[in-house]
Amino acid sequence: MTEEKNMNFFNRLITSIKDFEKYAIFATEKTRKAIAYLALVILIFSIVIASVFTYKFSISTNNAIDYFETNISEVSFKDNNLNINSGEELKLINPEEVLPIVIINTNATEEQEKNYQNEISSYENGILILKDRFIYKNEMLSQNIDYDYKDIASIYGISEFDREDVLTFIANTNNINLYVSFFIIIVIYLFMIYFVSTMADVIMLGILGFIFSRIVGIRLRFKATFNMGVYALTLPILLNMIYIIINSITGLEIKYFSWMYTTISYIYMIVAILIIKTDLINRQVELMKIIEEQEKVKKEIEENERKKEEEKKKEPKDSKDKDEKKKDKKDEEKGKETGLGDSRSYTSRK
Repeated sequence: MTEEKNMNFFNRLITSIKDFEKYAIFATEKTRKAIAYLALVILIFSIVIASVFTYKFSISTNNAIDYFETNISEVSFKDNNLNINSGEELKLINPEEVLPIVIINTNATEEQEKNYQNEISSYENGILILKDRFIYKNEMLSQNIDYDYKDIASIYGISEFDREDVLTFIANTNNINLYVSFFIIIVIYLFMIYFVSTMADVIMLGILGFIFSRIVGIRLRFKATFNMGVYALTLPILLNMIYIIINSITGLEIKYFSWMYTTISYIYMIVAILIIKTDLINRQVELMKIIEEQEKVKKEIEENERKKEEEKKKEPKDSKDKDEKKKDKKDEEKGKETGLGDSRSYTSRK
């Protein structure tokens, strides 16, 4: 049991996927150990997904540079206002890119802005570049985010620039540093988002396990079902990672994948609890057999002791009877000897 509790990370990973019987061990370990395991799983998940996103980002960056050099003939930034191609509307739509949709219109009306925002809302990610700000849409955020050029310019000390300045900046930019910075930011971002959301899933699984354990007749503590919930999510997290990789590379979408993610974790929890119950029943049966054997041995011991006591009680009485018989026999023999002597004495006198 101690060796199993001290399993390394990869043993835990494999065991949590293929060995339901070991969930009883996970249930009894310290909660901080389960949380540490979950954090490491999420970190690996974040690193792998960030690597995929960074690769796609590098491709998108090169495509954006090519597009800029080819299609953007005019750029100017002055007084916190941006002008691109004299306010011409530009749309870049490519579902396989990190940003599936990019809309540029630095001369858009309020009505056009609303229409553009509705358009990018239909995509997982997108960006709308306007005269005084740009609007960023991300599927993980509840609403679009506005970034004013004024705030950005004040932070980086930018007053004005033109197309040639942009091209010079691109040429002088170290792409490796850019990609490393992007990778680190994405890892941190994904880890925070997924760790919080996964902890919420673990709590829900813990509650489900707590209730289900009562239904089937075993009284597991919430701490135990919480720990089991952590390990029950291992396979869904790995499947989610694989799905994101495939989706990012091929664009393949699986409808209701989130339902499958939840269902698998619930199945793991329920099966693990049923196995724990079966194990408890088997142990109770074995315990009853042991108790029965102990009762038989106890009765045999008591019976033997009783017989010994009875023999001890009989032994003094038998011994006394034998002594009395021996005494009577001796007296009888003595009496006979005494009578014979008197007869001889009387005869000799006559």
